[in-house]
Amino acid sequence: MSRFDIFSAAMRPFADAGETADCLRAARDLFGVMNLSYWFLGASSDVPDRMSWFSTYDEGYVEVYLREVTPLRDRAFQLCFRRLLPLDWAEIRKEDLSVENIHLMAERFGIGRHGVSIPIREPGVGDAMFSVNFDCEDRHWNELRSSLANDVHLFAHYFHLRMKNIIAAQAATAAFDLSPREREVLQWAAEGKTAWETAQLLRVSESAVNLYASNAMNKLRAKTKTQAVAIAVKNALLH
Repeated sequence: MSRFDIFSAAMRPFADAGETADCLRAARDLFGVMNLSYWFLGASSDVPDRMSWFSTYDEGYVEVYLREVTPLRDRAFQLCFRRLLPLDWAEIRKEDLSVENIHLMAERFGIGRHGVSIPIREPGVGDAMFSVNFDCEDRHWNELRSSLANDVHLFAHYFHLRMKNIIAAQAATAAFDLSPREREVLQWAAEGKTAWETAQLLRVSESAVNLYASNAMNKLRAKTKTQAVAIAVKNALLH
């Protein structure tokens, strides 16, 4: 594995997404790994309102992951952000069987079973996660992990620093294209109203209120109505 020389690396921010992709591919080849991945989540990993993903993964896997999983349903993100140190994927699989299923899906797209994810927290900017992916026999993984860890950890933070301009220009997720009814339902939820109380106020059925709430959660990529309200409030979507 080649070493990453921070002193000779470019320090200016990335100009566009194409340059970030080129940098990831070059780093993948430098380190001799299968894949590298960078997720920017937004203000907080708990309220991921500005998700962006750059990786060298197979495009088919990216499409399936975004459709069927996303960071909101991937326990690896929750486990990673509980700590300051990198997280070994093997540790994730032991703790949560749902992660094993995601990894099995990834392997069908030629993605290696082993990897490390590095949490990056920057107050005022947001949370990010950088991952390195490798394929080897289980008995060789600990040795390879040790040889990769320091250089990849340094590169992860270097890459995040160069992402600053792209992050700053990133619009809130999916432009938050909520319908007027969806906004109303979240507004009343923000004021502490139950679904039944909201239904009475809007003169619609309780099931309709639940449907509007569900649609809003999907658009905001929220796991719960409470989280959807938090994202909406943070982005000034409610009056």
